Amino acid sequence: MFTHPVGDCRITRVPYFDVPLDAAIIGLTAEQVSSVPWGTPKWATPGGHVLVGQAIWVIESGDRTIVVDPCGASDAFLRSGPEALTHQAAVVAAMDIASLPVENVDTVVLSHLDGIGMAAAVDESGRWSPLFPNATIELTGLELAHVRSNPGIDGASALLQLCERGIVQAMPTRWNMTADVTAVHTGGHSPGHVAIRVGEGAVFLGHLAVSPLQAAFGPIPHQHLDDPAAHEALEMQLAWAVEHDALIIGPLWPGPGAGRVSGPPWVVTAA
Repeated sequence: MFTHPVGDCRITRVPYFDVPLDAAIIGLTAEQVSSVPWGTPKWATPGGHVLVGQAIWVIESGDRTIVVDPCGASDAFLRSGPEALTHQAAVVAAMDIASLPVENVDTVVLSHLDGIGMAAAVDESGRWSPLFPNATIELTGLELAHVRSNPGIDGASALLQLCERGIVQAMPTRWNMTADVTAVHTGGHSPGHVAIRVGEGAVFLGHLAVSPLQAAFGPIPHQHLDDPAAHEALEMQLAWAVEHDALIIGPLWPGPGAGRVSGPPWVVTAA
């Protein structure tokens, strides 16, 4: 588990698992992955596989407890079939072990929708309810409109069921969850995608960089709805992090899930 103070806040990564995957999952080849001198062993294997993590990121800010993109992009193997119940029970147990029980979370913020992940719990009948029972789910109105217009997006059915229960809040393109936690619209990956900044000490990149290795390359085709715009947004967030000596965090990065960036050319060193 990775825990780090950021000003008056605390950020914690509650891990579920890390796994090596084919480099194609992030739009690269094994040769490209192996060519990044700072990539191995923290972000990739010596054989050119990329390491991807599933985790729950928690921000504690004042009296608020905020979860960011919990186990996103995982529906195909975590949130479908009978094993979905086992996975969600294991994640709840991991939160308990970290002394961050799901009942204490008041906000789940989604940088965008790419699978419902652990933002919701499924029952044996296939109905969805909030995994964090006392939390609202926040994402931009732009993203919610995009989901409603594209019901085939992974997680759309689950999210819309939560909308019917009044749990989902459509937010503006920039909003403050606390005095220190701000969501900033980036677009690029999807129309309503946001980055989440914690004061001037950390930024959650969402899926602008599914792996830190992507920062070593220019726009990577077929990774975003608008590849050039996503690359430009990533460059802006990395430059902001350098300017403020801030942590950069990727919800799908392997442990520790956070790093320091220098450059350009960008180098991401595990925190």
